[in-house]
Amino acid sequence: MNRIGRLISVLLLLAGCSFSLAAEGDGDSESRHTIRLGWGDMLFETAAYYPTVTHVYENASGIPDNLGTKERFGHWYTGHIFAEYQYRISDVLSVGGQLDFEGLGWKSAFYDKNHKMLQTAPDSKFYNLVIMPTLQLAYYRKEPVTIYSGIGAGVLLSMSQSVEAAFAANLNLVGVQIGKGNWSGSVELGLLNAFNGNFDIYMLCSRIVSVSLNYSW
Repeated sequence: MNRIGRLISVLLLLAGCSFSLAAEGDGDSESRHTIRLGWGDMLFETAAYYPTVTHVYENASGIPDNLGTKERFGHWYTGHIFAEYQYRISDVLSVGGQLDFEGLGWKSAFYDKNHKMLQTAPDSKFYNLVIMPTLQLAYYRKEPVTIYSGIGAGVLLSMSQSVEAAFAANLNLVGVQIGKGNWSGSVELGLLNAFNGNFDIYMLCSRIVSVSLNYSW
């Protein structure tokens, strides 16, 4: 938990710096603050957790009667739902923080050799929350288009029967923001990863494509 505490301390420190800088820049007429609400894909999760093959046997008579095969089905995925605050220090550099939430689950049951359901198993449900400070670098900014890249690092809280913590990092390879005035939209290509010291992988190259609606003031 020491590592998690340090990460949260960094997040709070960056947030404090952002609000301090915001207070100093209140007289600036340019938009300095941006709030983003977005959605991203769950490519890793859909590849790692998928329905099992339906066990249908051509010659069931040769299979033991007591055989019970467990199958997974009825999968659901929320996608990555995220919210972010950014404070623009300059035309190039912005700092902020992001929350990313996702959920997934499926049903399970045991079937006999004739694929007749014997009994159901408890539903499986998983929820992940990522909390991370972020840094964004804009290398083209000319209204209505901004092209940027960014990084973020923080902690993932994985919630199922218990809560587990892991290191999380996001690499935004390239993002394009289009809009004039207060409102804009963004499309990003990136990689969200989460793992712990025991090499347990919670996410690998997840949230490759994401979109967001942004409000700046």
